[in-house]
Formats: sequence, structure tokens, C-alpha cells
Amino acid sequence: MAHFNHPRELTEIAVKGLNMLMQSGAIVVNQTPLIKGVNDDPDVLAELFNRLSFIGVPPYYVFLCRPTLGNEPFAIHVEKGYEIFEEARSKCSGLAKRARLVMSHETGKVEVVGMSGGQVFFKYNRSADTENNGKFLAFDSNPDAYWFDDYEEAFMELPGQYSGKAWFYKAKELLSL
Repeated sequence: MAHFNHPRELTEIAVKGLNMLMQSGAIVVNQTPLIKGVNDDPDVLAELFNRLSFIGVPPYYVFLCRPTLGNEPFAIHVEKGYEIFEEARSKCSGLAKRARLVMSHETGKVEVVGMSGGQVFFKYNRSADTENNGKFLAFDSNPDAYWFDDYEEAFMELPGQYSGKAWFYKAKELLSL
């Protein structure tokens, strides 16, 4: 797993190192946090995605900053982050568009998959409770939200025998499911 946050980090020596890893048989992908003032510009993020893709290192994850001590000055609101992410992806070739915008939440790896009609849509890519793997959640928009817990009520569509049924949860209550 590589961790390049800005295209300026893809120096000649960094690219040479990546090539050496890949020539040895290693599969290298990149993850980066979305960082205010560093890569929160769609053009910068698109350049990072494209350059990584062109050298054979697919973008994998773009993380929203965790609400931990010291991160607040660098954090981006969830919905603003999604807009930046999607605009960046619109400027990329197909292979450079593979990144996912995620949060490593205590309930699991939560992907931000879309916004529409005043709602924000999330998906559990990996959940602490394996029964939630692959489940989608829709929250009412909250432009001030920095983290999954900042959303109040969720509509959860369950697969399989529960298809079509819906429950409403507060984000923090998902911990008890």
C-alpha cells in the first residue's frame, strides 16, 4: 500500500522505487486522506489519480479525516469531500477512477457512494458486524457533517429476506446492531 497525498510527491526517485516494487511482483495501490490545503482541489486530486494510474499504481482509497486530536484543521466536510472527489474523478481516465471515498469508522469501512435529492448514501464495504457487509444507508443531507456520526437518521435497506423493508436509526445506534 502506497501513501501519496499530492502529485508533487511522485518524484523521479519515488516512481523508480514504485517500479522496483512492481518489477519484483508486488501489487501496489495507493491510499490518501483528503487533506484541507493539500489535496482538496479537484484538479490536484485528479492529477494525483492520473499520474498514479499512468505509472501502474491504481488509486484505491481516499479517506475522510478521522475526528481525532490534531486532525480538525485538515478535515473536509463529508459532502464537500464527496463533491471534490467526484469532480476529480470526472477529470480522470477509466483506470484512474477506481478510488473509493471512505471512512474507517468504528462500525466498519464506510464508503460515501452518492448524494441526491437531499440525501447522502453510504455503503458498508466491511463491517464489524458481518451481517452489515454490503448494506446501504441513506441519510438526510448535513453539509456540516465531518464524520459518519454527524448524520442523524438513516434509512437502511437490507438485502435478502429483508429486501424492501426499512428501519430508521441514529448513526450512533448502529454500534448496537
